[in-house]
Amino acid sequence: MPAKIALSALEEDLAAPLRAILRRQGHQVAPIPSAEIIFLGGDDPRYRQMLSALAEHRPGIPVVLVTRCPDTRRWLDALELGAADYCGAPFEPIQIEWLLNAVIRQAKAA
Repeated sequence: MPAKIALSALEEDLAAPLRAILRRQGHQVAPIPSAEIIFLGGDDPRYRQMLSALAEHRPGIPVVLVTRCPDTRRWLDALELGAADYCGAPFEPIQIEWLLNAVIRQAKAA
């Protein structure tokens, strides 16, 4: 099922391949105000503040933290702060597809 997905605070070397994968899978890369799911850059040291701000200003919109640092502590921290999921780069198209399917199922169940 296609979704509107925003990419926020992602460096272009992560955003470009992710954007390409999402478009090939039929998803629309959209601005945050119209997004149904947000992929947030987790390499920025301010990722905690950005997650909190998104939860406050876009409640109910699932946020997936994307990072080059697939660290268990950061993953758990992101989930505790309200992220729907966590994705460590590099990523494969099938990984993004499964992740999105899980996030969409979670959002429907909520």
